[in-house]
Amino acid sequence: MKILFLSNVFPNSQHPGKGTFNAAMMQSLGELHQTHVISPVAWVDECSSRVSQRTRLDPDWLPFEAANGMRVDYPRFYYPPKMLHQHYGQFLYWSIRSTLNRAIARFQPDVILSYWLHPDGEVAVRAAREHGIPAVVMTGGSDVLLLTRNRHRRRAIQSVLQQSDAVITVSQDIEAAVQKLQIHPEKIHTVYRGVDRSRFCPGDQRAARERLGLDPDRKVIVSVGRLEPVKGHTVLLEACKKISKQGPAFTCYVLGNGSLHSRLNQKVTEYGLDKYFQLQGSQPQSRLPDWYRAADVVALPSLSEGVPNVLLEAISCGSRFVASRVGGIPEIADPLQDRLVTPNNPQLLADALSGMLAVPAIPEQRVFEPLTWQESAVQLSQILSDCSTRYSAGLTEQQKSRSSYRRKNRKLRQPV
Repeated sequence: MKILFLSNVFPNSQHPGKGTFNAAMMQSLGELHQTHVISPVAWVDECSSRVSQRTRLDPDWLPFEAANGMRVDYPRFYYPPKMLHQHYGQFLYWSIRSTLNRAIARFQPDVILSYWLHPDGEVAVRAAREHGIPAVVMTGGSDVLLLTRNRHRRRAIQSVLQQSDAVITVSQDIEAAVQKLQIHPEKIHTVYRGVDRSRFCPGDQRAARERLGLDPDRKVIVSVGRLEPVKGHTVLLEACKKISKQGPAFTCYVLGNGSLHSRLNQKVTEYGLDKYFQLQGSQPQSRLPDWYRAADVVALPSLSEGVPNVLLEAISCGSRFVASRVGGIPEIADPLQDRLVTPNNPQLLADALSGMLAVPAIPEQRVFEPLTWQESAVQLSQILSDCSTRYSAGLTEQQKSRSSYRRKNRKLRQPV
């Protein structure tokens, strides 16, 4: 089977850490099938990169990469920033249609798989219909949980879900949210994301702290995620402020970049929390396992989530977590090891983190263990294969129906 994957959530030269879970998913699918990736790059992101590098925008830019047998095209995505969001599907289609059409003509995919319902899913469904290919869309959480709060975007997303041949969600919670958009349950499939269990695995805490240059005797909280409002880092900062006044000596290391970086830095200085709350920036995948191993507790105070990769990776490394009771997080939390709190409540978060720091971890078998990427890919592969088979069978029935119709017409036209 040949799988064409379309998503802007994929690593690129400007953002090598973006959508690494999609890269891992496609690598694993690539071990079973032929794959081709198209990952649009927003022109505003490229402009920002060009300005910082003091280079000019290339009007003919159409880069691609080929690694591990997988080709990735990076067409440029033009759109008006912060306006006309409901029309982003049309802007994306205009921007990448030549790349998309060339890829389909050359690669001849059996199915188009997309991640992020809008605008990526809209373009995938449109291209699939134009070329007579089944389209399967994946939702990661915020696209169906947050973007649908805007009625115009909700209408666009609902249309994508209705027109697709199958829908893949990453949690039962998101599956329920998709059903609320009047999508038939038989069309929806839940497949948890995988984890590279050879990389994300338990290890010695003291050795991990030594490799990272951390104080071996100080309590450690680790939080991994984009510094954006939805991830709740301002709530985490307020919680750490409360713990610092009465709890043990600790440091919360925040790993990630984003729009809140300057604001958080300013607040840390204002609160005098330099020893308690440290922004470490985005970290390469190779260093993340040691951060999880070094932690006494992993914190994820998000306001909205699907099933976060951060927590899947933390579990695989043997870490406990405190997280918001949102999305699919309760599906993977262990009641004996983890704690869930109401989102956007610094006091409850502080109490949960303090409680975890005061009690040493006890290694136990968890009620939930993450899939490997290979196991996840097998489940995805079955869904895509079944969808392709059903689509082909449907075309065959249509062809038979048209052929029968033509034969009847010919008989009616024959002279008596």
